[in-house]
Amino acid sequence: MICVIDRKNTTITYQAGCMYIQQGKRKKKALPINQLEQVIIYGNPMAEVAVWRNLAAASVPVVMLASRGKPQVAMLGSGLAVTLSLRRLQHQLANNAQTATAMAAWFVQCKFLSYEVPLATLMERFSLTIPRYNTFKHHLEKSRQQLQSADTVGRVMGVEGYVANLWFALLAGILPERLTFRGRNRRPPLDPVNSLLSLAYTLLGSEIRQGVICDGFDPSLGFLHSPRPGREAVVLDFMELFRTGVDDFVLRWIDETPVEMQKFFYRQDVGCRLSKTTRPCFFQAWAQHRESWPRLNSAGKADRHASLREVISGQTALARQQMHTLENQI
Repeated sequence: MICVIDRKNTTITYQAGCMYIQQGKRKKKALPINQLEQVIIYGNPMAEVAVWRNLAAASVPVVMLASRGKPQVAMLGSGLAVTLSLRRLQHQLANNAQTATAMAAWFVQCKFLSYEVPLATLMERFSLTIPRYNTFKHHLEKSRQQLQSADTVGRVMGVEGYVANLWFALLAGILPERLTFRGRNRRPPLDPVNSLLSLAYTLLGSEIRQGVICDGFDPSLGFLHSPRPGREAVVLDFMELFRTGVDDFVLRWIDETPVEMQKFFYRQDVGCRLSKTTRPCFFQAWAQHRESWPRLNSAGKADRHASLREVISGQTALARQQMHTLENQI
């Protein structure tokens, strides 16, 4: 269950394992913390410190989205897990050029496999033609082969960036003209599709952050993404495995929900954003999608679904397995 707090004059308190939400003069609502999987907050509610402390203790990811001004996002969660052996191995592999490149390539190979999911949606719902499909698949296969010979992380990033540009160019050529999508842009997003992508990537990021920390990774040190102050690089690494799942979600939401410009607002400082009246519909769809996330087989087909939390746990397990495979190369 996810909790969305998106109203003015909201007060949040904690008592006996429950988060209590008071919105104006409405009746206070109790939510057991052990039933929550994500908390999404817009604006500036009044909250007791005990709320954040107990959400963190229960490993419930919290994402705070700015409603005005700069689109700064804050994420809260539990502290680092105590799996020291995994973090030591992570640092050893990341500090070795050969193994760091191999891990970076592993993340990108997994991402390439996952393009099958949104491609299927494009063919089913947006009339992706066979020639366009085959062209993208040709470039994807060629890029997959290039990864095998990439000898630096920079070259791996170059291959990934090339395919990402092709992907968004493909979307720009297929999505309805009324959406004014010309390619990926952010900070701020300039059109409805980029607005939806940015919001959904943010929601995804809070859950992946919680997952990798709970599973023992050091969030600050990545393989594909270089470490920078304030940047949780390995979270970004794992996000690459799930971005196409977000793309698929946004494509389906666009198809199922009449996306009209009045459902968005635009200001120069924050770009294009969902209107307050439309956000509940989007969050409801996100809550449903995260309970039925595509789980890929070895061919990249989504032959079954599981909760997002379960799929994240599965991917971190595969990453640990890959890391132990490379351990002998150090």
